[in-house]
Formats: sequence, C-alpha cells, structure tokens
Amino acid sequence: MRDRNRGRGVPAARSPQPSQITEAVRELLASPSLSAQILQHAAEHLTSIRPTEPLTLAGWGRALARADAQILTGYPPAIAQSASFRAMAALDSVMWTASRTRGEWALCLTAAASTL
Repeated sequence: MRDRNRGRGVPAARSPQPSQITEAVRELLASPSLSAQILQHAAEHLTSIRPTEPLTLAGWGRALARADAQILTGYPPAIAQSASFRAMAALDSVMWTASRTRGEWALCLTAAASTL
C-alpha cells in the first residue's frame, strides 16, 4: 500500500518487541500483592513453629509483626497501611468464631491470600 500524500510505501504494522518496561510490568502483575504476601508470610511463620498448638493472641501478633517487618519495610507509610488494611479485610469473620491451631490458621491465611 502506498501513502497518497507522500508517494511512498506505508510501513507495515509490526508487533512490538517486549521492552524492559513491559517485562517489568508483566513480572509485577504476576507477583502476589503486598496484602497477599503479608498473609502468606504470616502463614509460613505459623506453620514453622508448633503448628499443632492453639494460636494465642501473642502468637497472632508476632506472626503479623514479623510479616509486616519482612514485607513492608521500605514502603511509604500510606502503602504499608493500605496493604495491612486489605490483608485484614480479607479475613472472613467465620475464621474468628472457632478456636484453631496455628496450622489451621495458616491454611485460612493462605486461602485468604489467594483471594487478593
């Protein structure tokens, strides 16, 4: 096909080559969100230490504090708070009604992380 105004050929449409930015965006979209990473890290902590014992309030606090420190260090406060709020909002109210072991909580946290 020729360009009527310029009298020369129109360049054929080419498929764009993936650039570094495209690859970075693709990798970013494939990785779990910060909220999901918090829940996954807390679940790993709960399963690594006495998974058959009941989860105490102190154990819950330590698991979340370690996850926050590991995942959110270096992010601006607004991003860290948003990720923490989203992680806690992903927990279903039914999870809190029954007493569970650390391992059972880890399974619940992993399931909740998969929804984020």
